[in-house]
Amino acid sequence: MRLPALSLLLLSVVACASPPPPAPQAPPVVTTTAAAVTTTQQVPDRQPHTLVLNATGSGDMMLNKVKYTLDGQVQEEGDIPLPWRKSLTVPADGLPHSWELKITYTAGRSAKLDVFVLYDGKEVSRTGGGGGGTGNTKMTGGSSIGGSVSG
Repeated sequence: MRLPALSLLLLSVVACASPPPPAPQAPPVVTTTAAAVTTTQQVPDRQPHTLVLNATGSGDMMLNKVKYTLDGQVQEEGDIPLPWRKSLTVPADGLPHSWELKITYTAGRSAKLDVFVLYDGKEVSRTGGGGGGTGNTKMTGGSSIGGSVSG
């Protein structure tokens, strides 16, 4: 009978013993996800430039011929009263663009001619001309202006 008593005693000791402490838990894993934010700076489309050719004046004057050139493309007009104005579009390509304006006119004695060019609203060149002589004499003359602008 010793065996059953010993088994009972052993069972009582095991049952009374406290359970082993729980295994330490690993710290919680915290994950953060950041969404990749890509920003692109919006570059505006390059707008073309404006070259405005002008001829104004006073007195008895007639423009016999107006010849203007932009990048080798020649245009011509004739027998034009003052004021005269022509607006040309210059491509916004960063390249140099050459232009020229030639005017021939017939003018009375007190006539005056003013020729000027604007590029995007700013004056880039100016010249002039005028009449002469005495009495009712008319004279012919010319005025020429030119340059280069950056597109």
